[in-house]
Amino acid sequence: MKFIIYNPKTNLFDFFITSLIEEVKNRDKEIVSYINILENKINESSSTNVPEKSSLSPICFDKFNVSYKTDILLIIINPHFIFDYPEIKNELIKLSKEFKYKIFYITEPINFIIEKKVFQDIIKLINPFALWTYTYENFNKLKVNQPIFKIFPNNNSYHFIDINPEQIKSRSTNKIVFIGNITDNRKDICNSFNDKLINYNNSWSKEEWSNILSSHLFYLNIHRRVGCKSFESFRIVPILANGGFIISERCNEEEELLYRDYNIIFVERDQLLDTFLKYQCYDQYQNYNKDIVYDKCMLFRNKFNSSKEINEFMEYYKNII
Repeated sequence: MKFIIYNPKTNLFDFFITSLIEEVKNRDKEIVSYINILENKINESSSTNVPEKSSLSPICFDKFNVSYKTDILLIIINPHFIFDYPEIKNELIKLSKEFKYKIFYITEPINFIIEKKVFQDIIKLINPFALWTYTYENFNKLKVNQPIFKIFPNNNSYHFIDINPEQIKSRSTNKIVFIGNITDNRKDICNSFNDKLINYNNSWSKEEWSNILSSHLFYLNIHRRVGCKSFESFRIVPILANGGFIISERCNEEEELLYRDYNIIFVERDQLLDTFLKYQCYDQYQNYNKDIVYDKCMLFRNKFNSSKEINEFMEYYKNII
């Protein structure tokens, strides 16, 4: 069995794809293929890294010996691309007809009625046999027949930096970093930090993240929408795996409980700034220092295991094929 990963247009999900490739290979499954249709590229993964681009046609599956009846097409895509780029929609329709087993990865929070309709329309178009997503908050939001799994593997692929106590202690604590777009719903919070906030909104590579993470201790997590309770795994997991300390707007209770032993604290939206100012003066608090940050980072690397859900999915697939 092979995974064919369809991820057009964006690099936003590269770290996730790399971690998924490692998980699949750890289970002794066959090679994973990685496709970027819009850029007319298909890639063969021979390592745990997201593979280099090649010039092969995306329709040329022959060299991979793909079985359209048993192999899995994983579709991970910004849902707006399907409507904004006709070539993506057409290619997606074609691939969906060819592959019997398809997974649709829900990459956005499902909060509003319009969002539910968009995702339900896409699911109807693709007709996947299972849904994956990055947060438990997206469960029970859609009227669908397919099972949904939270799949977000955490493994060595996220270890961008060689962590040690001295490296943690060398990081700057005078500012807090937000990685992502400062949308309208985030502006008020970001503006409240004034010059204490640094924003990186176009950093996608491992090298860029490594430079950021090795230089700064504190990171801000704000939901894209007011009232959203999603756990932003795409942003949070690589920070926790590399010794960052996150001050986050609250999310759902299940994932707050799941991550409570690591370098993240969940507070109400109006408490983000005051919490940062408190922890910035960590020397005043006996229960918090950079040695604890190091210990919790290593705990996350060594103990946090998200393979249970992947195993559950593989068992589900094995039982229906």
